[in-house]
Amino acid sequence: MNFQYPELLYGLVLIPVLLLVLIIRHRSVEGFFQESGLFRVRLRLARDRRFFKWFFFLLALSLLIVSLASPRYGVALEHGKRKGRDIFLVVDVSRSMNARDLKPSRLAVTKQMIYDLLLQLKNDRVGIIVFAGDAFIQCPLTTDYEAVAMFIDGIDTDMTSAAGTDLGRALDMAATSFQENSGGYRTVVVFSDGEDFGGNVDSAVRKLKENGVIVFTVGVGSAAGAPVPEINPDGTVGGYKQDETGETVISKLNVKALGEIANDTGGGFFHASDTRTATGLAAKLEKLSRRKLEEKGIIRLRDRYQLPLSGSVLALAAFALL
Repeated sequence: MNFQYPELLYGLVLIPVLLLVLIIRHRSVEGFFQESGLFRVRLRLARDRRFFKWFFFLLALSLLIVSLASPRYGVALEHGKRKGRDIFLVVDVSRSMNARDLKPSRLAVTKQMIYDLLLQLKNDRVGIIVFAGDAFIQCPLTTDYEAVAMFIDGIDTDMTSAAGTDLGRALDMAATSFQENSGGYRTVVVFSDGEDFGGNVDSAVRKLKENGVIVFTVGVGSAAGAPVPEINPDGTVGGYKQDETGETVISKLNVKALGEIANDTGGGFFHASDTRTATGLAAKLEKLSRRKLEEKGIIRLRDRYQLPLSGSVLALAAFALL
């Protein structure tokens, strides 16, 4: 469930306030009728009717507020045109991204950078590929950035059980997932600590370069590094990863590997620090060429405001009839 205008949900605070006002009013009116001797007659004729009348009024108001906040869930395909680029965000979800040399963790910082980046993009299609020892498309290319943010929310290091960090497979997946074979309009942004990429990265980078795909890399971590925590199901740290000799593994940022990937394709390397990283990356992306493209399928979240609005109308009708 996602809301287009979540700030309007604060209006639901009015419901308990109105309920309190109605309770106070009810008690004062009942007190008057008790003193006048008409309480039993009023109780018998009106109590149930008044209860349901104001119940439907509060229900109608609550549903109206939810409707105005524009709830959205599920996806829909639309046709349309745009002028922009295709950008795949390739996110490392290996266990080393749980390291806490960046607070609160490398992965949490990555997700915040992506949120900041989405706020600065316009009309570009954005997709998400996550990878560790395996890789898969988490979100296909779409111009609905709220949908992308929703998928980013769900990213964690338990998404794949395959150990390792196979960036080459993720890059291959990106290369074959772009719909158009034309340079300058397609970009890959890799978020990773750069550790242990495996042996097929070079061939994947070569394929991207041949197809004119530009790769930017964002290094997430520090040169000093940090131990890799073992995260319990409740989110607490149960220990730290150890090697075969029982020594605690220290995961360090591999700037060289990430920089070479970016330089080979004409992109650039960024070191994750704060919101300025996303701003600098967005500025680089903005300088790349755009073109008009007809979309065969734009993924958007479905608007569902009609459901609470219909319920509000029905509840209001019941209030009026009582």
